[in-house]
Amino acid sequence: MSSAFESFRANLPPPAECLAILVGCMELTVFGLGGLANPVEFCKGYGLPLITSSSTTSSNTATKANYNDNDNDKLQQAYVAAIAARNIQNGVLLLTLGCYVRDRRALGVAVAAGLVATVADTLIVQYYGLKEAVWGHVFGVFNCVAIGGSLLYWGRYDPWW
Repeated sequence: MSSAFESFRANLPPPAECLAILVGCMELTVFGLGGLANPVEFCKGYGLPLITSSSTTSSNTATKANYNDNDNDKLQQAYVAAIAARNIQNGVLLLTLGCYVRDRRALGVAVAAGLVATVADTLIVQYYGLKEAVWGHVFGVFNCVAIGGSLLYWGRYDPWW
């Protein structure tokens, strides 16, 4: 191999670390900022579409006594914003561990810990959401196990480098 390629390759993180950084970028942009920018589309893609007041005719008098339809729409969008904000936080954490701290074990723990939320998301969407969106969450479970597990297993001694 050429020395220019060797020099370029020497400055790149190993594949599992690159994938973890990519997950951090996705958490920050698509799942975080995207959720804040367009909550309705974010929820559709997530598998739990928002139910707006114009699409429902609920007869729940306790809810109607406390909230009008506009307040209910705002409340649902606030929940989406809270989810998106947590995704931004998770993305910043992954990017900090992967790009600044550069500690593969800590990055592996953070990615693997995402398994808890990802499995919960999968089950929630399976039971309450759009069934066709479950596979996206199953893919997220696989990512947490594969990327987090490989970072934890190899740590600083990645066999690719």
